[in-house]
Amino acid sequence: MTAALVDVPSEEWIELIDVPDDEVRARLLRLGLLDGRVKCHRQIQNGPVVIQRHGTELALGRPLAEEITVERASSDRAPR
Repeated sequence: MTAALVDVPSEEWIELIDVPDDEVRARLLRLGLLDGRVKCHRQIQNGPVVIQRHGTELALGRPLAEEITVERASSDRAPR
């Protein structure tokens, strides 16, 4: 099931499917956040969405998080 990153609850494992901004996509790839599952670590009300993978945390602004498409990972498939 796909959704916008901003709609995913905290502590849920997801896979980033589509990042429309080329520069952001390149940065996420360099950080290793596009090649597997990540955790939607925290949703700050009316603020950024914090994602996490292998100890790396990254806060993404809410407008950007609204544009990123994710797929929810089943709990038996996370982490990878």
